[in-house]
Amino acid sequence: MQPPQKAVCPSSVRILRLPGVTRRPKVAALWRTGWPLLGFWRLLDAVPTPDLASLRALVERGDGSDRAFVDGTIRLAWARARGEAERASLLELHGAVQAAALAAHAALRAEISNGSLSRHALRRLFDDVPATRRDHFVEEVLGIAYPPLDEPEAVPELIAYTPSGYDEIVHALDSTELAPGERFLDIGSGLGKAVMLAALLAGASSVGVERDPALHERAEGAARLLGLREARFACVDAQEMAPSDADVVFMYLPFTGGTLSRVLQRLFEAGSGPLRARQRFLCAAVLEPGLYPALVPVGSPKLWLQVYAWR
Repeated sequence: MQPPQKAVCPSSVRILRLPGVTRRPKVAALWRTGWPLLGFWRLLDAVPTPDLASLRALVERGDGSDRAFVDGTIRLAWARARGEAERASLLELHGAVQAAALAAHAALRAEISNGSLSRHALRRLFDDVPATRRDHFVEEVLGIAYPPLDEPEAVPELIAYTPSGYDEIVHALDSTELAPGERFLDIGSGLGKAVMLAALLAGASSVGVERDPALHERAEGAARLLGLREARFACVDAQEMAPSDADVVFMYLPFTGGTLSRVLQRLFEAGSGPLRARQRFLCAAVLEPGLYPALVPVGSPKLWLQVYAWR
């Protein structure tokens, strides 16, 4: 079993101390913090062009914190890259970062893939990693720590991809007492973090719904490399997904406004059949209680996450 690595400082903090930014520096995320767009591009222009050879050497000899730093540097360079040759070099280096992360965790990933590590042992291993580096460690083990460099065009009411925290995901699993064989659905599943953790840590039959083909493809590939037969993914808009009879539905702020209302309405209609022996749950951001009377809060929120019993 591979021991956790030393502390990972989020790459956005190591490169630029921007208010409100605590994860990888994405253009859309920087804009949402309130930075004027012109000022942001001036800030990018002030960052020196990275020495890719030095960054590659850091990847080859470094650890998780170094890989996070290189990933952040690549993203800043990608945001201002102009020529195809420059972008190709950045893509190649980004692939090297991903490959190095897989190699660093190869022994643990092999234990997961061949089934020699129990879900309880894996949960203890993840829980024992200090909170400041737990998410990055988990994402590297799952093979999803470094998302695609290209971001899709902004769509009204849809929120750009950001993975949920490990602590919120396991809080949802614990609060709902999700058990082996029960059904878990993640709407807006991104790279599949919640889906894979539900399968690995709870033994659930997990499905992720994601509209972005690039994220969907990466999620499928990550689950396949880990041998997770109980983690499946569908590339479809949540507003058009087939009715679901999941025991636990998870949503990490994938959309707002009318889109959120329409998706929830489809879920409620799918669950309006005969009474079930198993209580259903929705794990989402705190919702307006008057708008969704079918939902009853269970306990207090965990950061952004509120667990609701579904009547």
